[in-house]
Amino acid sequence: TLQSTDVTALAEPDFGEFVTLIENAAGTATLNTDIKGYISRDSGANFTQGTLVDEGTWGTNKKVLGFHDLDISGQPSGTSMCYKITTHNQSAAKETRVYATSIGWR
Repeated sequence: TLQSTDVTALAEPDFGEFVTLIENAAGTATLNTDIKGYISRDSGANFTQGTLVDEGTWGTNKKVLGFHDLDISGQPSGTSMCYKITTHNQSAAKETRVYATSIGWR
């Protein structure tokens, strides 16, 4: 699990955006099973999972993953934005590396 530090939004957001760069160093990660992405607007007390989609490549075995327009309006009030990435089912046969991540909101 990787959780970012908080970034303060100027106003309480209702929607979140998430983009990350990963590498399938061994095997291939199944999106939303072996790698998951989440956004919080209350400093990580509550998270909403987004549905990751493949948005392209940036090299051999390297993917751009993301989700957009994730509805976070059901979370408790807040402007302390952060993300969380979790990986699952990792082994010598399946190794997922995370290189960069960005979030946005509106």
